[in-house]
Amino acid sequence: MKKIKKSIILSLFFALCALNPLQAVENDSLLMPENAFEIHNTPKTNPNNSYFNLANIVDTIFTNEKSSEQENDEKNFLRKDFVRASSKFNQGNATAAYSEYDKLIDKTENDVSLLTLSKVFYEIGLFSLGDKAIEKIVYKNQFFDNINDLEKTFKPKANLNIDDEIYFAKIYSDIYFDNNAYESAIELSNKKDLYDKNDFYNYTLSRAYLEAKQYNNALSAINKAISANPENISYKILKTDCLIASGKYKEAKSVVEKLEKNKNIIFKKPQLEILIQTILAHTTKNDKEKKYYIANRSFLEGNFEKTKKDCQNILNFDKDNAKILSLYAKSELALGNVERANNYFVNSYKLDKNNIDTIIGLGDIRYIHGDYKNSVKMYKKAHKMDKDNYEIVLKLSNAQRQYAKNPKELKKLETLLDKMPKGDYLSYYKSAISIAAKNDVLKEDFLKRSLMVNPLYENALGELIQLNLKNKNFIAAKGLIQVASFTLEKNYYYYYLCGLYNQAANKRNDAIQFYKNALNLNPNFEVANIKLLKLIPNTLSEEI
Repeated sequence: MKKIKKSIILSLFFALCALNPLQAVENDSLLMPENAFEIHNTPKTNPNNSYFNLANIVDTIFTNEKSSEQENDEKNFLRKDFVRASSKFNQGNATAAYSEYDKLIDKTENDVSLLTLSKVFYEIGLFSLGDKAIEKIVYKNQFFDNINDLEKTFKPKANLNIDDEIYFAKIYSDIYFDNNAYESAIELSNKKDLYDKNDFYNYTLSRAYLEAKQYNNALSAINKAISANPENISYKILKTDCLIASGKYKEAKSVVEKLEKNKNIIFKKPQLEILIQTILAHTTKNDKEKKYYIANRSFLEGNFEKTKKDCQNILNFDKDNAKILSLYAKSELALGNVERANNYFVNSYKLDKNNIDTIIGLGDIRYIHGDYKNSVKMYKKAHKMDKDNYEIVLKLSNAQRQYAKNPKELKKLETLLDKMPKGDYLSYYKSAISIAAKNDVLKEDFLKRSLMVNPLYENALGELIQLNLKNKNFIAAKGLIQVASFTLEKNYYYYYLCGLYNQAANKRNDAIQFYKNALNLNPNFEVANIKLLKLIPNTLSEEI
């Protein structure tokens, strides 16, 4: 009964994702519209900027499709509304933007879109709009954990009226879009008597000081914010950023480790994993370990081609580095290159038989080849090394189920999975890019289960979009790209997805432009570079 209920919930959730007031008409002649995903000039941004950058998404929230004249007018109208509102916000006119965003919520009917809009508004400090978007969600029970996590991640304890929200949102715009962090810090500090006990004021002040590179002042302000509102996750993430920027890596590590103990963190979980790698790279004295953490950060970001490139650079000078060999193998496996992954895992195992990543990887290869007996053996070995790793439990239970041995042990594993904390939804994603590398049905199931917990997780969205494109399910791919256009913190990935879509649609020139846009925004996104170089003539490759 539990499995049936879970299946129904998954179906309902992804039906909600597919529904859109701008939804495509299901007609083969409309699947590949001439101007699908219109190309726009894109702003240059700092790929290391961890803040939700509205400047990057103003032209990409809505897609243009060929449909009925009435539908097309509605789509263009909504898209123009969003572009106009975001342009005003980015230019510092937060009052006008507030009014137009408010109207946009009234016109938005899709639950996932409303959830993602609420995240956008919470991030920039327009909490009343975020609340309004959440209030409009029809199936609130399905998104209960997401809504709860959004509030714990972003909402202040101080009561802000609309004038306060608009003021702080304007400051946000000044800091991140107008390069006025220093002036914003001065302006905010002059309002200390008015707002000093306001946690969101101190959070905003800390943001300004951090961008102005006044790290001690930034730390002082964020500590005040946390003192007033110790449950807010964004405040602690910002404190970690301040500590890293000021070189206080051990303190940063302590903050992140405490956050990681909160097993129900959803939206910030991937960011926490990446932050840990950054901190470890700065705290270790071992040069080999440092290189590993830097490369592993790219892996956790989903930049597998860059991970391979970084690993190869290390292996050129250190061919017997078992951890790097294993990381290279994981990257190959995530890209679907099973046999190449196996070779690197085997070479790593010969050097170090106790590297847990290598042991899990060898189990993955055996699972993919149908050798469930030996995959169980490898996963059991890994499980003994790390009892709290739900990725291992998930893979071991799947292998046990296929092996059809020891039903009591399988029942224990499934009981463990029933208790899996919400924050470990990444285990489904990691399983999707490993043991499901050659099994589309299993891969789709794992990705949907990951997105069931966090519908805004960009890596899982990207994998699911690519899977739908591979299977020529273009309507589903386009619907998910619509969701991605709301959620991505760094818009280069959105343009990459649009490139994949147009390449699948044989729109070569459009695909080239989208890949170029992605690389303009993030020159280190290696997979986009590889795809671009395969599309353009050799004579043009020097321009990239």
